[in-house]
Amino acid sequence: MSELRQDRTSGGWVIVAPHRGQRPQASGSARPSGPAPAFDPKCPFCPGHEGELPGILAETKAAGAPGWAVRAVPNKYPALQAQAEPPHVADHVAQAGFGIHEVIIESPRHDAELDTLSADERLAVITAYRDRCQVLFAAPRIETVVLFRNHGPSAGASLLHPHAQAIALSMVPPRLAALSAWGKHYYAEHGICAMCEELQGETRHRERIVEETERYLALVPFAAEHPYEIWIVPLDHHASFIDIEDEALAEFGELLARCLRRLKKVLAGPPYNFVIDSAPKHAFGAAHFHWRLRLVPDVAIWGGFELGGGLPINPSSPEDDAAALRAASVDDGVIDARRQPG
Repeated sequence: MSELRQDRTSGGWVIVAPHRGQRPQASGSARPSGPAPAFDPKCPFCPGHEGELPGILAETKAAGAPGWAVRAVPNKYPALQAQAEPPHVADHVAQAGFGIHEVIIESPRHDAELDTLSADERLAVITAYRDRCQVLFAAPRIETVVLFRNHGPSAGASLLHPHAQAIALSMVPPRLAALSAWGKHYYAEHGICAMCEELQGETRHRERIVEETERYLALVPFAAEHPYEIWIVPLDHHASFIDIEDEALAEFGELLARCLRRLKKVLAGPPYNFVIDSAPKHAFGAAHFHWRLRLVPDVAIWGGFELGGGLPINPSSPEDDAAALRAASVDDGVIDARRQPG
């Protein structure tokens, strides 16, 4: 069973989930040397392997076989559990590892990529992201939902089959808590959302913009922690991702796909993570919180100073990164590979 444990020396929290070490490292856990198969007989997410799933929570139906386009299922090795037991630890602060951990299987095809799905298939995925977050926020005791995607073994993906995950917690995790606290302080001091003001400056100077659509801006942030880090942010102020309207879903999904293609062109298909920073329940509708998706390619390793000081060193220029991503064609198959920053 999971536990939430607090470090007495720092006040920080850690999820301790030993059963996560039992996750399968199947044939789909690493990129094959050749093209991935459309179906992997060892992959639990492939059609026909429903008996290996702990259940099916929701499905987006499809006309052809196997009859579904997207599935939401419970994580078989959850970081947190809805039926968590009180911890039995002495002389320390700990909580039951309560929460909900889901997997969103993005396609029946084992070899699918989020950026190469059809527009309709991708819309089904983005809609499932929003809808599952809405469902999780409505569950009792849930305060925060974190939706994320790990792509590639070095980015934490244990299976190749395309999928995202959502973890719902009864607390606000440290990074989101700090983001909310800073936003509240900034709004009190300046009378404007910090992200809204940042977007105003970025659209004025345009140095770090990767792409702009009617509703969204993709940019390399001024103080990027990682090389080629991309944020996708709604131009209008919205605190929570779950408030994204139906007519905005496809535009968001297409922009995300183009950003992924740009990373492929510039960095020759790196592993990556993305996470949606969305308001905790107590900040729904807040003027100080502005949701965003952070897309981080796995091209640099943090060393001792970053681990010890908590102060990232980015070995790449955000302005140069934005220029390279902006220049990368997303319509042809040419790879414009640059040396990855070390």
